[in-house]
Amino acid sequence: MELKHLRSFVMVADTSSFSIAATRCYTTQPAISQHIKALEEELDCQLIIRTSHDVTLTENGEALLPRAKEILKQTEDCKEHIHALNNCITGELRLGVGQFIAPYIRHAALIFMERYPNVRINAEFGKACRLNQMLREHKIDMAFTMNTPYKEEGIDHMPAIPFKICTIMGDTHPLAKKEKLTFDELLKHNVIMPDIGERVFHTIQKYMKEDLAQLKVKAIVNSASEALNVLEDGHLITFLPKLYIKNFPTLTSRPVVGLDQEMMSNAHWMKDVPLKRSAELFLDIIREETIPYISAME
Repeated sequence: MELKHLRSFVMVADTSSFSIAATRCYTTQPAISQHIKALEEELDCQLIIRTSHDVTLTENGEALLPRAKEILKQTEDCKEHIHALNNCITGELRLGVGQFIAPYIRHAALIFMERYPNVRINAEFGKACRLNQMLREHKIDMAFTMNTPYKEEGIDHMPAIPFKICTIMGDTHPLAKKEKLTFDELLKHNVIMPDIGERVFHTIQKYMKEDLAQLKVKAIVNSASEALNVLEDGHLITFLPKLYIKNFPTLTSRPVVGLDQEMMSNAHWMKDVPLKRSAELFLDIIREETIPYISAME
């Protein structure tokens, strides 16, 4: 049963005219007649009685009319819903967020939620390897991490957010007196490490060209906020972007020699799935608003 046949039938029934139905359906009168004939043949019954002066529905036609209208209405509802999704009016955007990128994604998400109030953001925070696995399982739409995916993972990526990693400490910590820190100075102090995963750890190690295993790591935590809370109460240091301490007035940051250059995170998505319109708009916010915000902060 074709929708154009039902549409022609409903229009003839509503207007009692084949010619008016043809005009409103943007087709010809013979085409309308053919649609009605095809529908009657498929249903094996007469739907319309047509005389030289009148057009009336048979009993079968009367029974079909409300059902045909409901089918057409549901069809339009489907089209409107998909159109809305494609234009980011509604739906869900599922994001994976790596440890170092979280405050920048938070900034973009706040703008996105205000601009597109009918789109729900579902954010998953975790290590890069876990987020890549979630991408492959199609549990998230896009991930932001420091790593670059392996070719066999089927993941596409692009540069997303530039950032710098600093040493974070309480403002009374001995290292807070220095303008820039060397690796040898870091080795003298206890460290609480963010749980960033092996790929990111190796990436940082390449930047610094130092053996990070020499650091006096006393704890590894998977929550940046918990690590920062510990810094307020103790004499430890950690390594995070400066933006993390925006709401921690008793903490301060210092650049590290070898880590004072800009690093780049990546946005990832599966190659076998078209990128959602909402994801594209989220990336636009990052490029046009979040990155300038980062530059102003740092």
